[in-house]
Amino acid sequence: MKKFVVLLISLMVVATSLAACASGGSNKPSATNGNDQSSAVNKDADKTEEVSTEPITLKVLRAGITVTETEFQKFLVEPTKKKFPNITLEWVDAPEDVELEPLITAGTVPDIIFASTSAVSTTYKDLDLVENLKPYVDKNGVDLSRLKPAVLDAITKYSPENELSVIPFSINLPVLFYNKDIFDKFGVSYPKDDQSTWDELIELGKQVTRNDNGVNYIGIDLFGPTNINTGLDLNIVDPVTGKADVTTDGWKKVFETLKKSYEVPNYIGEDGRFEYANDDDIFFNEQNLAMLPYNIAHLLGPLEELRQQGTELNWDFAPFPNFTENLGTGKAINVHSLFVTKSSKHKEEAFNVIANVLSDESQETLSRGGRVPTVENEAWEKVYGADIPVLAGKKIENIFKAEPRSVVRPHKFESKVRKFINEAAKNVALGGQDVNTALRTAQEAIEKELETLGKTQ
Repeated sequence: MKKFVVLLISLMVVATSLAACASGGSNKPSATNGNDQSSAVNKDADKTEEVSTEPITLKVLRAGITVTETEFQKFLVEPTKKKFPNITLEWVDAPEDVELEPLITAGTVPDIIFASTSAVSTTYKDLDLVENLKPYVDKNGVDLSRLKPAVLDAITKYSPENELSVIPFSINLPVLFYNKDIFDKFGVSYPKDDQSTWDELIELGKQVTRNDNGVNYIGIDLFGPTNINTGLDLNIVDPVTGKADVTTDGWKKVFETLKKSYEVPNYIGEDGRFEYANDDDIFFNEQNLAMLPYNIAHLLGPLEELRQQGTELNWDFAPFPNFTENLGTGKAINVHSLFVTKSSKHKEEAFNVIANVLSDESQETLSRGGRVPTVENEAWEKVYGADIPVLAGKKIENIFKAEPRSVVRPHKFESKVRKFINEAAKNVALGGQDVNTALRTAQEAIEKELETLGKTQ
C-alpha cells in the first residue's frame, strides 16, 4: 500500500480554492425506484436540526487513500452546493511522507478528512482527532440501516463502543486488473471470468513473465503479504491477546504462496527488484505488468484521467482471487470514509455535508462515477461506471463476483508492526530465507516492538 500521507502546515495556511473540474451532471433517468427520494438522507426530514445559513468554508483533506480532485468535485462539492448553497468546500491534498504530529501540534486541522475506516480507528483516534458522530446521527435521524450489512458492520467495529467515528463514502472493492496487450503479445489466454486462486494466477503469470527485446514483462505481483492475508482473516497482532501472531499455518500459507511467485523465472529483476505493484508507472506508463490485484479506487480514477490526457490502455477486469478454501469471497471489506474533526468550528455543517453522501441521489452519482455505493440498492450496481468513459466495454460484472469478507477489527498496533511482515517477505524474495525462518524472525521482531509500544503509548 502507499504510505500514509498528511498535509504540511504550510499547505494548510496557503491552500487555495479549487480549480474548476469538468464533471457535469447526467441527464439520464434515475436508477431509483421512481419515488422522489433522491435527496433523502434522513428517515424523517423534519428532524433535521437548524444550522447556520451564513457563508462558511470547510477544509476537506484527502490523506492516505486515492480520491482525485475531480472525484472530490463531483461527489462532494457539487452535491453540497446543491443542498447547502452557503457551504464552500476547499480541497486540501496531502503530499507524500509528511509527519502528522506537527500538523496537530500547531492546531491547524481541516474540518473533514477522507480516510480509510481502519486508519480512523488507529492513527486518527490516537491523535484525538475524531469527533463522535452518533449524537449527530440521532439528532438528524440519519437511517444507517440503509447501509449494506457489511458496511455497517465495518464502521461499527472500527468505532469505539456506543460511538460512530465515520460516515462511509464508498466501498473500495479489490479486483484483478490485467493488460490485454501483454497476453495478446505472447498468445496467452486472458484471466478467466470466474474467480481464480492465487496459485492459478501464478501459473498463468509464468507464461508472460519473460524478457522480450530488452523489456522485462512481469506476469503478476501479488502485492505483498498484507494484500492477500485478509482472504484468510489473518492479523499480524492477535486482536484479543495483543501478542504477535505470524507463525500460524495461515501465515505460512500466505508466505508459501508469495514464495511461489518470487520463484517464477525472470520475476526477480537484475537489480533485485521484487515488488512492482507499488510503482504505478509499471502498469500505466511502462505497461509491462500483466496482472495487478488491487483495490479499484487506486487505479480507476487515474486511468480515467490518463484517458482524458490521451493515454489509453487496453485492459479489463477479472474477479479478485483468493485461496481455495475461501473462493466466493475476496478481501476483508475496505470502506473509504469521511469524518469530522474535533477541532472543527462548524461540526454540525460538516456532518450534514458528509451525511448527504448517503442520499439516494448521491449514491447513484457515486455509482455512475465509478465508486461502489455503501447503501443497499441493486439498481445502483447496474449503472456502475456509466459516466466513466474508461469503463466502456469493460467486464463490470467481474467486480462484484468476489464478495468482501467481514472485517476483524485489528489491534491498535497492527499498522505499526506491518513493516516487519513486509521485511519478512523481502527476506524470502531476496535473502534466501525459508518461510519458517522468515516468519520466526518477524515474530521475534514484532514481539520486541510491541513491548516497546506498550511502554510508550
